[in-house]
Amino acid sequence: MAALAHVLATQPFKTLYVVVALVANLVKFPFWIAKYALVRQHPAWSFRQALALRVSRAFISIVSVARMRTPLPLVPGKEGARFAVIEHRAEDADKFKGPMLANAQTVQPGDVGATWYPARLAAEDVAADTRVLLHMHGGAYVVGDGRTKASGFLARSLLKHTPATHVLCPQYRLSTLPAGPSSNPFPAALQDALTAYLFVLRELKVPAERVVLGGDSAGANCAIALLRYIDAYGGELDIPPPGAALLWSPWVNPTDGDMSFVQTNPHYASDYIAPAFTTWGVCAFAGQDPPLAGPSIIASNPYANAKVGGFRTPAPLYVNVGGAEVLYFDGKEWVEMMRKEGNEVHLDMTEGVCHDLFMVARLVGMEEKATEMAKSAGEWLKGVGR
Repeated sequence: MAALAHVLATQPFKTLYVVVALVANLVKFPFWIAKYALVRQHPAWSFRQALALRVSRAFISIVSVARMRTPLPLVPGKEGARFAVIEHRAEDADKFKGPMLANAQTVQPGDVGATWYPARLAAEDVAADTRVLLHMHGGAYVVGDGRTKASGFLARSLLKHTPATHVLCPQYRLSTLPAGPSSNPFPAALQDALTAYLFVLRELKVPAERVVLGGDSAGANCAIALLRYIDAYGGELDIPPPGAALLWSPWVNPTDGDMSFVQTNPHYASDYIAPAFTTWGVCAFAGQDPPLAGPSIIASNPYANAKVGGFRTPAPLYVNVGGAEVLYFDGKEWVEMMRKEGNEVHLDMTEGVCHDLFMVARLVGMEEKATEMAKSAGEWLKGVGR
C-alpha cells in the first residue's frame, strides 16, 4: 500500500489517478443527489448543504491521495502591499530553544511570508486601539496559506465582528511527502509561528496584551504549541504571552498512526474530513512516510500532541468546535484538560457545523453559521481584560 501511495503521488500516475477519481465521483453524483434529496447527514441541513459537504469530502480525498502541493512563494502576488516577508533575525536565534530545535539537523528557522488584513500595519501606525490577531491557518499542515483565497473569508469575518483592527496570517512552511531533508516536518510551522509573533512584538512594538493568537484546525494546534512554549520558556527568553487566543476546531492530536478513528467516528458522515487527508497530514507533519505501524515518532511530544497533557497559560482561551465535526470529541476533552490546569477556557459549540467551518463556509452554504461563530468570539473577546 505504501508503494502504491507513492506511485499515485508521482507523475504521470498522479494525473491519471485524478482523472479516474473524478470520473468515478461523477458516476456517483446522481446517486448522491437522490440520497440527499431524501435524507441528510444532519437534520438541520438543506439539500444543497448535504450534497456540497459530500462533494467536498470526495474532492479532499482526491487531493490527499495525489498529495497536491500548495506553492508558498515569498512574493506579493495578488495581495500586493498587504503581503509581507517577515525576516528571521539573527538576534532572535536565542529565542528558539528546546522543542523549537527538535529536528535541528533539517529544520531551522527562516523567513516567513504573511498577508495583512485589511491593510499592512507599520510600527508608526500602531495606536492605542490597535489589536492584532495573529492567525495560523488550517490544512492538516500540508495545504493552505494565509493569502486572500484561502484565509480572506475568515479574516474579513473576524475583522467585522471582533475588536481586532488587523489580522496577520503567516504562510508557515507546509510539511510534504516523501519525508526528507527538505520536507518541513515538525517543528517547522511552530518555528514560523514564533518568528511571526516576535515580529509583531519586537518590530511593530504591539504590546503583547493587545495581540490575540488564533488558529483553525492544524493552525490551532500550532497556536496551542506556541502558547505552551511561551509558558515553558517565555520567562527566561523575555517572550510575554498574548492577551487572548481564539482556537477554531483545534486538531489537538495530529500524531496518531491509526486513521481508522475518522471512519469510526460518530460524526464521520456529517464532516468533510477524509481518512486519506489525516493520514497525509500526520505522516508529513511527523516526517514519516506512510503507512505508520503505530503512533508517529512525535506522538508523545506535547508540542505536537496537545492531548499529552495540559499546561498553564495566563491567556484566556476561546475554543469553538462544530457540533457535527469529527474533532468535536477531542476538542471537548482538551478543554476539560486545560480547565483542570486552572486556565480560563470558554467552550463554544456551534450546532450542526462541520470541521473548520471558516475554511469551507462558502462552499457548503453555511456563511450564516460562520457569521454566528465570529459574532460569538467577538462578544467574548470584548470582555477579555475587563
